[in-house]
Formats: sequence, C-alpha cells, structure tokens
Amino acid sequence: MEIVLIYSRKIESELVPASGRFDVLLELPFKVLKPGEVDVEELLLELHSRDYIEKVKEHPFFSAAIENLKCIVAAIETLEKHDVVIVPVTLAGHLAEKDRMRGSCLFNGLAVAAKILGSKGNTAVIETDAHHGIAAFISQTDAKFFCIGGRECEISDDLRCVLGRKVGKNYVESVRKMVDRVKSYNPEYVIWYLGADIDSREYAEMEIGHEEWDKIMDAISDAIRGRKTLILLASGSRKDVLRDVATRLVGALKGCSL
Repeated sequence: MEIVLIYSRKIESELVPASGRFDVLLELPFKVLKPGEVDVEELLLELHSRDYIEKVKEHPFFSAAIENLKCIVAAIETLEKHDVVIVPVTLAGHLAEKDRMRGSCLFNGLAVAAKILGSKGNTAVIETDAHHGIAAFISQTDAKFFCIGGRECEISDDLRCVLGRKVGKNYVESVRKMVDRVKSYNPEYVIWYLGADIDSREYAEMEIGHEEWDKIMDAISDAIRGRKTLILLASGSRKDVLRDVATRLVGALKGCSL
C-alpha cells in the first residue's frame, strides 16, 4: 500500500522550533507530494471570522499556518486516488477558535478538514492527543467528533471533555472503546488527529510506551480499515519521538490491508 505524505518546509516557523522536526518523515517510505497553490481564504471564512483573519495577517505565524492549511486541502484532494494521506501539523492544529488562537494554532486545520470531508460523506474525527480539540467548533461541520472521553463531545469552546493526559493507565482501553463507537458509526472517511505528545518521553508525561503505542496503532488500524483516511500528525516536541511514532504508524498501516 502506498502512503502519501503532503509536506512543505514552509509550514515551519523559526519561532516554533518544534515545527522543524517534521523533516524526519522524509526518511520513511512515503510518497512525498508538495501542496501546490491552493486558495484557502474562502474556506477559512466558513470557519473563522473575517475580522480575525484580517487581524492575524500580520502575525509571524500567518504564512506558515496558511501553508499548513494548503497541505491539508491538498491531502484531501489526494485522497481521491489514495487510501491514506498524512499531513504534518504545525500552526493549523485543533485548538484555534473562530476568532482566537490557542497555543501555537493560528487556524483550526482539523475543523477545515472536517468541513471539507464532512461535505463529501459520513466522516469520523478521531483524536488521540494529550490535549482536547475544540469539539464545539468542529461540530459546526458535518463530521462527527470522537475522543477517548467516552461521551458526546458537544461542549462549549471554554470547556473540555476528558483530557488524554488525565486518562492514565486506561488510555489504551479508552482508545479501543472509541474505536468501537467509530465502527458503529460506519463512516466513509476518517480524520485521525494523531498527537505525538501522548508519548511518555514528551511534555505531557503520559504513560504511553512502545507496547502501548503498538496497541493504539492496532486499534486505530481496525477503525480505518476500508475507509479513506486523513492522518494529521501533530503535537509533541522531540524529533526522536516523532520518528518512532511515524515508523510504528507505517508498520501498522502496511499491515492494515486497507
């Protein structure tokens, strides 16, 4: 199975050193494609306010965040001919709100992806990250949001469901239960927001080591089998962790028989 990586060095910002670690993905057996020129402003206006977009045009993250969105849009277009497409996420992650950035997320790339794919067919958004995306924002799209919290994520922008980093030793079992819910939903498309920050070596200090990663990969592979899948590889800060996670991801996808 051919796995496509949509990658551009323009998604990096020297102000966010961790954004430069994604070049390790070029070491792995991906078919690497560049995003090309894509107009994303009209798409942004469907999710973010015009005033906010105008305000952040002078932000030092702006050009990198726009490039990141272009990668996401290009990845969705690439799904027409491929089963799995991966996009590194730097400044267009899952935390930005309609008119406010959070963390280093200037725009909500996860919501953009959900907006596009949700219009094409039943779409499940799976999240395995130490943080929790803005589910209320994503729920404005036609996609259905799944997290390890075990309940509907119909929450306000100012609240959170269960944070991944608070699940502890039950994380793998929580992922398996989430997968069961996804399979019952039976989506045509899956968006997997895969945060490397759940690794035990990362800043969230969660209890996810090699054995747990293998179980998580196996569980998610079961959820995406037979479905077009966009993987947003995000979060974390360490290049060695990203390399390990991506290597395990490749192994799981190769054995998935999509």
